[in-house]
Amino acid sequence: MSTPLIKCLFWFYLLILVWAEGTVVNPADPDLWHRLALGETLWQTHQFPLGGTFSYLADYRHIADHEWGSALIFYGLYQWSGGVAMVMLKLILLALTLTLLVWAGLTGRRPTAFFATFYAVVLLALLPSFQWTVRCMTFTHFFFALWLYWYQCERHGRRIAPLAYILTAILWANLHGGFVIGLAWLLGVTVVEFWQGGAWKRWGALLSSCTLVTLINPFGWQLWISTGRALLTTRRGLDEWSPVSWSDMVAYPGYKILLVGAVITLGLLIYTRGWRRVDRSSILLIGAAMALSLTSARYTTLFAAVCAALGPDLLPNEPAIQSFENPIHRLGYLGMRFMMLLVPLYAALSILPGSGLDLQFTARFCPVQAVDYLEGQNVHGRLLVPLNYGSYALWRLRGRMRVSMDGRYDLVYRPETYQKVDDFFSARGEWNTLLHSPAPDAILLPVNDAVYPKLKALEGWTEAWHSATDAVFLPR
Repeated sequence: MSTPLIKCLFWFYLLILVWAEGTVVNPADPDLWHRLALGETLWQTHQFPLGGTFSYLADYRHIADHEWGSALIFYGLYQWSGGVAMVMLKLILLALTLTLLVWAGLTGRRPTAFFATFYAVVLLALLPSFQWTVRCMTFTHFFFALWLYWYQCERHGRRIAPLAYILTAILWANLHGGFVIGLAWLLGVTVVEFWQGGAWKRWGALLSSCTLVTLINPFGWQLWISTGRALLTTRRGLDEWSPVSWSDMVAYPGYKILLVGAVITLGLLIYTRGWRRVDRSSILLIGAAMALSLTSARYTTLFAAVCAALGPDLLPNEPAIQSFENPIHRLGYLGMRFMMLLVPLYAALSILPGSGLDLQFTARFCPVQAVDYLEGQNVHGRLLVPLNYGSYALWRLRGRMRVSMDGRYDLVYRPETYQKVDDFFSARGEWNTLLHSPAPDAILLPVNDAVYPKLKALEGWTEAWHSATDAVFLPR
């Protein structure tokens, strides 16, 4: 089979997997709604809203929002084509990210059945960041994959102009706070190059330049302060910021396969070749990404990206079929290669058509009927809602009601405010203080929350509407 045909089949295979796995479900990202609200304000007023514009418990008046660029893009696309545009943007960013990682990993190698299976696992490991529609962090994955590709180009003798890094750093800093990950990557490369006696001065200069140009944003130094505060915010109770649970084997399967495979592969390489005869730079960078992924599920996709870009350099070439003289061995090798290809392909085809390009509103984050009721009753003022409901209510009721808490918990609120709202809906401690200072004009909550029976028995409030999942309380 000719090489061009093999390449076409390889990319077509990955394209099918991207479409199938990227559209199996399309739940609206909980943070999408407050991004749309910000984007709408920027489009209409050309000014950044104050902290209390959407929330009555906002702690900060002036907010250096590191996702303002994403908000503009999301709102423009949503106005143009609604949920379809959101799903398409997710698919395009996922496809581009995977393409860059494949280019970085193969670096001129011929695509094989092993690499097709390897990148099928990488795709599965990337999905946690691309399953929702659509997250600002997908821009971080795209830029990170681009920098990984450029790093591999540099290692294989193809110099990348510093201006390319500088321009992407400016864009990155205005789209998502994950630009810090890019700077951390340049720092890691600089340290490894210094330790290896390589071109550390060049990488150090890139790090300095890219760090400085991130100040080219509407907020200046405040962007760094805001991003730093977000990085240090306690995220208790948010699963994606906790380490991956190994007791639940269904969760994060791609990451777990990659992690186990990386540990075994790196261990065997060091054992068989010795530390001085291996690609220590790649091993150290993969090891650093692995250590980061163990601290939080949010970083597992970054580990997948580093493995995808640097991992193939550490592996031997796949043996040719002609190297097996024994017919039985040759047949077994062929069968193994077909199985490696067919298992991911069968899994992908079995979930088609999935959700297609339809945007889904999950009850866990989008209390559609409850918000419909508040709109129909023309309720105005302050709405006390839990974190998960805040962004959707903020978007639907903007200009009419301000919410207590929404997904901007690391930008707009202090940790103690987040804790106060969480205590209310969990009925912990002095939970009822939020009923008095400041007093809400309506309460929207899941009926499974611990505070629900307490509110039903509380004088001064009446359950005005409820469904099997949610309830709305109004003052008597």
